[in-house]
Amino acid sequence: MATPPPPALAQAELSRAARVLALRSRLEATGLFAGNYRSAFRGGGLEYEESRPYAPGDDVRSLDASATARTGVPYVKIFREERDRTLLLGLDVSGSMGFGTAGAGKAATAAHALALLASAAGRAGDRIGLVVFDARVRAEVDLGRGRAQSARVIRIATRAASQSRGPTDLAAGLRALRRRAVRRAVIVLISDFRDPVLQGGLRGELPPGELHGGDLRGGDAGPLRRELAALARENDVVAAAVVDPREQALVAAGGVRVRDAERGGHTLVLSTGSARARRAFAAEAARWRGQLARDLRSAGAECLWLRSDRSPLFALARFFQERAGRRLGGAR
Repeated sequence: MATPPPPALAQAELSRAARVLALRSRLEATGLFAGNYRSAFRGGGLEYEESRPYAPGDDVRSLDASATARTGVPYVKIFREERDRTLLLGLDVSGSMGFGTAGAGKAATAAHALALLASAAGRAGDRIGLVVFDARVRAEVDLGRGRAQSARVIRIATRAASQSRGPTDLAAGLRALRRRAVRRAVIVLISDFRDPVLQGGLRGELPPGELHGGDLRGGDAGPLRRELAALARENDVVAAAVVDPREQALVAAGGVRVRDAERGGHTLVLSTGSARARRAFAAEAARWRGQLARDLRSAGAECLWLRSDRSPLFALARFFQERAGRRLGGAR
């Protein structure tokens, strides 16, 4: 059954929230942030510019065989990086993304991060596209450039993030991103990665299966890992994992009833007053986080962590700066 459209008042509030977020992100995505974004990612390819005589320190792999044979002097080819970039954004709006105990919550944090990326890409003149998904693709925005395109992406993402619901199917989102990716795109997948096929389970004091986790290898996760690896082979993939502080550590609050947002009606009571239970929870959360990061990297994606109790501006700025530094270091 189709979801009824939100009432007019809710639509007006969502439109206002999208405009505020777009304006805020345009103001934040300036200066050093915008410069580091441009430096962090390569363009769509390399274009031959000229050949010149070899100089000590030049990469011998760039030798121009034809010019060298013709002149008898070693020549190297010089390439210019094309600045034409494509930024393709994937946004998870499943039920677990609606969770939040501090700050903005996971879905709002994801929307803010997406808006910052779209604004920086818009300033750089990059093409921008969007795929919104939960268990299926909810919305897509064709590639386009300019401020109007950035605003459209932010508006659709804000509306979708405000209505997070349903189960997660990361593979569906990855397939949609692969269909839209063109010519070595930069793809940023923003999700909490709480997919049932990554099912892990807390050990010890907590019943198994209450924390989605695990790794991307083997079993039913095989197709998901293959989709991610295939996407990363052809594109520059960044996995932005959104976490809430209470997913990492419990506070002593006695018996707490929790409900699985993606499996309706499934609840349990956590005895958070037990120090042993809190330690088991924190240990399993750390294990899940470490395993997820290793598996994302092994599939060819870079991992970026976003916290719902902190602005994504600083995490993204640091990530861009570090990535730009690695690029400059590798170019020496």
